[in-house]
Amino acid sequence: MRLGLIAGNGRFPFLVLDAARSMGHDVTVIAAREEAFADLNDAAARAQAPIHWISLGELGTCIRLMKDAGITQAVMAGQVRHTKIFAGGIVPD
Repeated sequence: MRLGLIAGNGRFPFLVLDAARSMGHDVTVIAAREEAFADLNDAAARAQAPIHWISLGELGTCIRLMKDAGITQAVMAGQVRHTKIFAGGIVPD
């Protein structure tokens, strides 16, 4: 399986990456520039997984990267703070 890992902050994206690779899945990491930890670069390199850093508002880029990589399944792992998602706008209750 070709898996797209959309990574937020925290350690969970690292755990998902390691687990997916240990199961034999090809993984492409799409890291949220405003959230994901920089050492995800090293983890992706060790897992031989391509990594792309995009901003939270670049949904079209995220979809294009996944299509180009032939991804058939995607998972989001890690926190994305709602204040980052709604920066400059009204944050819902």
